[in-house]
Amino acid sequence: VTPPVKPAASTSTQTPAAATPPKPVATASLTAPGAASPASTAAPAAKSPAAQGPRVALVIGNGKYVNANVLPNPPNDAHAMAGVLREIGFDVQEGENLDRAAMETQLREFLHKAANASIVLLFYAGHGMQVDGKNYLVPVDAKLAEASDLAFETIEIDKVLDSLGAPGHTNIILLDACRDNPLARSFARHLPASRSAAVATGLAPYSAVGTGTLIAYATAPGQTALDGAGADSPFTTSLMRNIKTPGLEIRQVLTRVRADVAS
Repeated sequence: VTPPVKPAASTSTQTPAAATPPKPVATASLTAPGAASPASTAAPAAKSPAAQGPRVALVIGNGKYVNANVLPNPPNDAHAMAGVLREIGFDVQEGENLDRAAMETQLREFLHKAANASIVLLFYAGHGMQVDGKNYLVPVDAKLAEASDLAFETIEIDKVLDSLGAPGHTNIILLDACRDNPLARSFARHLPASRSAAVATGLAPYSAVGTGTLIAYATAPGQTALDGAGADSPFTTSLMRNIKTPGLEIRQVLTRVRADVAS
């Protein structure tokens, strides 16, 4: 899905281009079935067995980091977002301040549910990082004291995307994880000088994702987002408000969120 306007610097959402036209995402409205919906200019996706399935979501907010600064907003963001998703008809798994083992357990259960779902949504708020162009979610117990710790102490988003790659359902990945991350800086210091540049600021963009998959960030790739002054981040605050609009297609939701965050 290509954004209709160029993202604003440092405070915008972005949806990377898909490798092929994302059929389900083109008309995906997240409001509960039966809500009044305006006419859409996009052709509806072909019905498949999964299209009749449930709408499932996994919502994670990590803030109480053991080896990094505590983030007050992500647990609030996750709890509030889970409530909104339940309002609009999602079967929601919710977790706050999860260590590596707990995140794996939640993801395994979520992926099992996703196999028979019509819409699959993953929302993550907390620390994230990119290494060698790949993105990782950071559990609260991560230390990343050695280069070899990356595979054992974080969750690689690419592997989650691979597991969601089956056709027949829409995948929506919302990442409010572009904060200033001291663990990433510490990890970079433990790498050889020739590899330290592999740890970049913010999250990496995806040049290609599977059909029916949309990925949105709290800010442009490679940049960091602000937590804001309230109980929730600006990204999540706007997302919760706009996602409940009946009949509003997901790309329209994200366009409104981008405008709100920028202003």
